[in-house]
Amino acid sequence: MYKKIIKELNQFLNSINVPMALLNPDAFQGVFVKKLSNQNIIKEKRKIKAGEASSTVKQTHIDITGQEAMLFFFEELEESTSPPQRIDIDLYDNNLRYLCEINTAICHVDKNGNKSYKRESAQFPPHITTRDLILYSSAYKKYGHTGSQVQINIPDSEEPFTTLQRYAFQDDALVMLKYDYLHYMALLIPSELCDDLYSITNTHGNQNVNCTALNSSYNYTKALRIQKEFVAREVSVDENNIASLQETLLQSSQSGTDVERIVKARVSQGSFRRLLILKHRQCRLCNIKTTSALRASHIKEWSRSSRKERIDADNGLLLCANHDSLFDRHLISFEPNTGDICISTSIDNDQKAALNLSDSYNLAMSDRMKSYMEIHYKIFTDKENI
Repeated sequence: MYKKIIKELNQFLNSINVPMALLNPDAFQGVFVKKLSNQNIIKEKRKIKAGEASSTVKQTHIDITGQEAMLFFFEELEESTSPPQRIDIDLYDNNLRYLCEINTAICHVDKNGNKSYKRESAQFPPHITTRDLILYSSAYKKYGHTGSQVQINIPDSEEPFTTLQRYAFQDDALVMLKYDYLHYMALLIPSELCDDLYSITNTHGNQNVNCTALNSSYNYTKALRIQKEFVAREVSVDENNIASLQETLLQSSQSGTDVERIVKARVSQGSFRRLLILKHRQCRLCNIKTTSALRASHIKEWSRSSRKERIDADNGLLLCANHDSLFDRHLISFEPNTGDICISTSIDNDQKAALNLSDSYNLAMSDRMKSYMEIHYKIFTDKENI
């Protein structure tokens, strides 16, 4: 079933000019398909009819029911409720723009005065101009209070994932592909194009139907390599856009800095960070696993790194916000040969305790990571000797 779903998704993406190669089935652990009901749709000040009832819908979360579907978002189920945990979500820019073009709704009023909305026409617009672009978003997942559902909570109105949901109509399909337990790809497919997908997943029936299909041939090492290759392509696209960005910012004395900030934010806060989460899952210096508190810190400074070095997981440390700040400012470093932590003399014992720093900490490093750490360690020792 998994491969059939991926094939159907790729056909849809290809029809709206998203290159098929972007959705590599080997990159994902599985796929989740949800037939949407009016409870899953964010439509501000819009009444959507469901059966005999109609209601104003302004929801900011999606409920996922059924144990199989819940396990798609959690590696295991616990008896107690779970606190919110951040997940990263990728979306295709083409998917959003395509939905926007067909999203014009007309109101239908029945003899009892009940209102419902349908798309103006099932005639879809011509292909959208290709833009090889992924938008990054985030949401939070948690158990519902009954323990029988997972809620995907959308944090604010500026998130691309929120925009995606605003385009949704009843009977549309929300599809989420799982890279790993903290990273997903989201697609929204119009109901008019869902017949084949619903036939594969047997979700033709009632509303709120979930279907989960796992990738039986999933290989973690291969999936990670595919993601790294994808990140490399993104970096290449970013760098190709630098010239036009510089032209736009030419009148600003900070133009070069602004361009670097744009590209750096795209890489180190997006895909590079997820690569480190895939590899380490928590802060390298403490037990913090709350993903919204984790940062991707380059060992060799981003501005001094080559394109290849900027996406090299060995050139990164996954750190909590506190430890990332210390490492970025060269207030802590690691002796390259031994891995022993080095803490600035400007940090006294009370502050070490407050910052959860131990003089006995030792960082395990590969030979390649040691070569990066030598650069960081030299800057640290030079600052300490001033």
